[in-house]
Amino acid sequence: MQHHVLRRRRRSNTNLPPALIVDDVSSSTPVALPDGGVLYGALDDYNFARGHLVKLDKDGQFAGAYTFGWDSTPAVYEHDHTYSIVIKDNHYLSDGPFLLTQLSRDLEVEWTFRNTTTQACVRQPDGSLVCSDTTADGETHENGFEWCVNAPAVDASGNVYANAEDGYVYQIGQGGVLKTQTFLNQALGAAYTPVALDPRGRVYALNNGELTVFGRAH
Repeated sequence: MQHHVLRRRRRSNTNLPPALIVDDVSSSTPVALPDGGVLYGALDDYNFARGHLVKLDKDGQFAGAYTFGWDSTPAVYEHDHTYSIVIKDNHYLSDGPFLLTQLSRDLEVEWTFRNTTTQACVRQPDGSLVCSDTTADGETHENGFEWCVNAPAVDASGNVYANAEDGYVYQIGQGGVLKTQTFLNQALGAAYTPVALDPRGRVYALNNGELTVFGRAH
């Protein structure tokens, strides 16, 4: 059995792949690809705290990188004899934009969807929503809310499901088109957790410490 290691590279030599750091603070998980390759989100000490999504080929050799990935576990959408890769694409240090991005198998951008929610909503005990231009700690979100998901989900039709700190679970169609958004509850600073789908079409999302199941069964 062969073992392959992500090795750290010097920044000064720009002909080498980006510097890679495997760190316990990351919520990334290796993802196997249909062609035998592997994706892994690695941290680095530059690139505005965005890290890189690294692709290794079936032999464990470096096959490319995308400029975000250190706390992201991608979803893989197989279609038309190829596949696409879906990730959250947060810009942390500039407080936005906060994107969902679909990449080709070669890590080229196919489409993006931007979180544009600016109001902070909280569900009340009676089920109603109270919304404000500021969060409870007085912060505003002119650039939208962060995606608080480490692994989005994709169904057989290519619809992407992901949750954000604004409390919504979004369903995004191919091309980056919003189809539905379901409010659960505001989840500022929530842990990065996956969204999951079951064979009956139901959506499972962990939000603000609560697991919610919704959607119609087929």
